[in-house]
Amino acid sequence: MSAIRRGASNSRRREMSRADATFEAAQPDQASLAEGIHAVRIGDDLILLDLTADDYLCLPECGEVDVVGRTVSGPMDALLRLAAEELLHPTKTDEARGEAPALPSARLPPPPHIRPTLRDILTFAAIWVRCVRRRPTLLHLKQRHHRRRGRRDPAALAARVEVFRQLLPFAPATGACLLQAEMLLRFLNADDLDADWVFGVRTFPFLAHCWLQCGDQCVSEAPETLNVYRPIMVI
Repeated sequence: MSAIRRGASNSRRREMSRADATFEAAQPDQASLAEGIHAVRIGDDLILLDLTADDYLCLPECGEVDVVGRTVSGPMDALLRLAAEELLHPTKTDEARGEAPALPSARLPPPPHIRPTLRDILTFAAIWVRCVRRRPTLLHLKQRHHRRRGRRDPAALAARVEVFRQLLPFAPATGACLLQAEMLLRFLNADDLDADWVFGVRTFPFLAHCWLQCGDQCVSEAPETLNVYRPIMVI
């Protein structure tokens, strides 16, 4: 497993040494992901999402490392290398974290014949302005959206998604999946509806993508387009 190199001061190295010692005293083959770190294994590659750095990391040749939720298990030398990069915590933490769901395999029910109302247009315009005004990090997005409640009615979701799709071409800019997913999520929330905001990754070549889903139903796009991705985080 190749190491990710980051600059570290002498005090940081001392902290790493203390962390290594704690790992050796802890359960020998198990640890927890550090706060703000999400991970998934794809083949022999370990993909990590670092919310603090707002970046993805890829560690090849990690076939002996398993990730289940926030728990990482594997040989001690592999865990120590991850700990030295500040990617692991030697003990369980209390950070609330939803488990990334399985990929959706179904579509929402067919939407009704519906046209946007004046309220829909004004709501969409206000959401677009809020979303494009600044470029938040993934950490900020998670903090902003993790506490929300709403109905998960497939028929109601299908109707609101249809209205959103009719309005989207009139937006001055729609950006990539991140902007569109947040706009759709806000549009649904405005009508007291909700869905999971899922982030997924693939390798060779590396790509990151995000979408909305409700249980086994994909909300934001056709589920067939997601087959190459593995979920790594859900908001």
